[in-house]
Amino acid sequence: MRLTHTPATATTAAHHDIQEDTVRRLPTYLGTIVLALACGVGCSSPTPDPKVPRAAPSSYTETSEPPPAAPPADAGPGSAPDDLHDLDWARLAVPGDFCDIPDPITFTDGEATAHSDTHGTVHAEHHPDDVVYGDVVGDSRTEAALLVGCDTGGQTASGRLAWAYVVFSSEEGRLRHVGTVTPQQYIGGQASSFVSVLLDPGQVIAHESWHRRTDATCCPSGSAVTVWRVDRDDPDGTLKPGLPRVIQ
Repeated sequence: MRLTHTPATATTAAHHDIQEDTVRRLPTYLGTIVLALACGVGCSSPTPDPKVPRAAPSSYTETSEPPPAAPPADAGPGSAPDDLHDLDWARLAVPGDFCDIPDPITFTDGEATAHSDTHGTVHAEHHPDDVVYGDVVGDSRTEAALLVGCDTGGQTASGRLAWAYVVFSSEEGRLRHVGTVTPQQYIGGQASSFVSVLLDPGQVIAHESWHRRTDATCCPSGSAVTVWRVDRDDPDGTLKPGLPRVIQ
């Protein structure tokens, strides 16, 4: 077998040519690598910043002032016109002390059901068409007395528990409770009632009708007068009763 021998000079020449070619291409390779690295740092697509959740708006901060209170939709029973003749008596909430009812009584069509600490569940009524007017406090302004009553709800005369006149005044646009006038002549049995009341300066004169023990439920035979005077020592001017004077 014949062996082919490559001359050493030829091999050396070929190797030298490869080295020269590599040297010539090296700058190109290096430029490509640098460019690639540069693009990897500055030419890549930007990554968006993470989203920060939006804080819910605060209704109050330490530096903010609380929002002003909204005006009431309805002035309510506590407000009053200067002239009580213009007051809507049918919508008025009335103190329930005349029947031992601890909360104000609100009426619907002149009637209400309420709880009395003495009598339990009771029927209450008021009479806005029978309001009496006059200057009680003595300040040249007109006060008013509203007739109210309560009973057991049985719709009979024997179920009557109490009658009263609730006296109000109007002061600076507000309704003020001056006092509650109740019959003072009573000896038991059927509740006493009123014949009339008169509002005079400094006093309320109440004409009462009362039952003697022998009287039928329908027909009281007694009459009395009680004078209620404004207590000048009381800053609120509350009415205080005198002793009833029996007329009949």
